[in-house]
Amino acid sequence: MTRFTIPDMDCKSCVAAITRAITTRDPQAALSADLPSHTVEITSSLDTPTLVSLIDDAGFTVTQG
Repeated sequence: MTRFTIPDMDCKSCVAAITRAITTRDPQAALSADLPSHTVEITSSLDTPTLVSLIDDAGFTVTQG
């Protein structure tokens, strides 16, 4: 599981966009988001740089941790 802080993730539509970006490449990925803390935990076969790139391509800022 990889945890990211995504400061500009602030609504369910944001979570849906991030989920769509990840599951397009890894349909088996599991994502758990916490909007108040702007964090997301992702379990995926994709490596961390790929996850960051996919989230970034979806229009969100990513910091790990």
